[in-house]
Amino acid sequence: MLAHRCVTIQPDPGHMSEYPMGRNKLAFSLWYTQYAGFTDSYTRMHRAFNRLEKWARKTCPHVWQSLAPGLMWVSGESVPVRELLSVVSDSPDMRDFIMAHHIHDGQRRRQRFLDYGLFGAYECYGEVCSLSWLSSRMLQIVDMGRFRILVFAWCHVTRNYLGIVVGCPVAHTRRLLHHVIQLQPQSYRFVDKGLFGSFFVSYIDALSAGHHDVHDNVISLMPNTGPHTSTSYTRGIRITISTMFCADETPRYRVYRYQVTLELVDSAQLGYQCVQLESRHWLLHYANHEYVHTNGAGVVGEFPVLSVERPFYRYCSRVEDDPAGLEVVGFEGQFTVVPGSLVDPKGPAIELPVPYIELPIPMEII
Repeated sequence: MLAHRCVTIQPDPGHMSEYPMGRNKLAFSLWYTQYAGFTDSYTRMHRAFNRLEKWARKTCPHVWQSLAPGLMWVSGESVPVRELLSVVSDSPDMRDFIMAHHIHDGQRRRQRFLDYGLFGAYECYGEVCSLSWLSSRMLQIVDMGRFRILVFAWCHVTRNYLGIVVGCPVAHTRRLLHHVIQLQPQSYRFVDKGLFGSFFVSYIDALSAGHHDVHDNVISLMPNTGPHTSTSYTRGIRITISTMFCADETPRYRVYRYQVTLELVDSAQLGYQCVQLESRHWLLHYANHEYVHTNGAGVVGEFPVLSVERPFYRYCSRVEDDPAGLEVVGFEGQFTVVPGSLVDPKGPAIELPVPYIELPIPMEII
């Protein structure tokens, strides 16, 4: 017998004598027939979900609990996406996507799960974006000019999304058809994440490797390592900065969000039990090699304290192109903290440098 999450294949004992092969070979033969054309996708997605389960049960149980049961499988089709197949033309490139819904049909849309998006979340100026994986019955085909986008992950607050290109001009077919993208309406700026199978497997691998922070069962949408991130360590304080392009923002110019995490790792190396952030300084770099200095007290209106009892602080802000037309390409800077507190300093101010971070410049369709 071959068992998996959604289908159990039980060989008929009455027919066993008709097969010279053993029971395991018969089960494999039936499985291969059942998933004709989808066997590679089944194996790839099943392994990915096994890794996700192993990681999530230990690190992020709420996300795992939010995943819905898989779809039924009839004659090579997932029943609720039968109509979808006519849209995506049952391309081999889409079979990983269909098989993913066969194993788990998205996330349950219950209120208690809305903040635990499988594809991550962030909070910026009090607004929370959580990218939930949509069930097959919630999938939508959205027309964006000359492109048709199948939206499979969605935030009901910010309207941020992940989608798959299921229709585009012939000139862009080889480059974008069936790719996971975030496309900014009207401007046609986009971030290409590759075919769904590669995108999903890579994302699960990144989760398992700890490349996305998790706090209170919420996965950080922005990774803590890799391209467009920066990590520095000074006097026992670690600073991690991640960046992302905002496809949900105004199309007039490019907008990026950046997430800053400050963590007191070693108070002995710091030499104090606590510090309070006093100010920040950024040096913005533009494409024409110009740069602009910006300074400010605290961050997002706050003056956080890092201590042995509360060693962690995170905030999210944004940086954008200059309204005059200059394209911002990166930034660097420093934070200044005061030992003790601002009202009762215990020593001289400490500067925490932040290395240069290259922003994830989106591609554009001309």
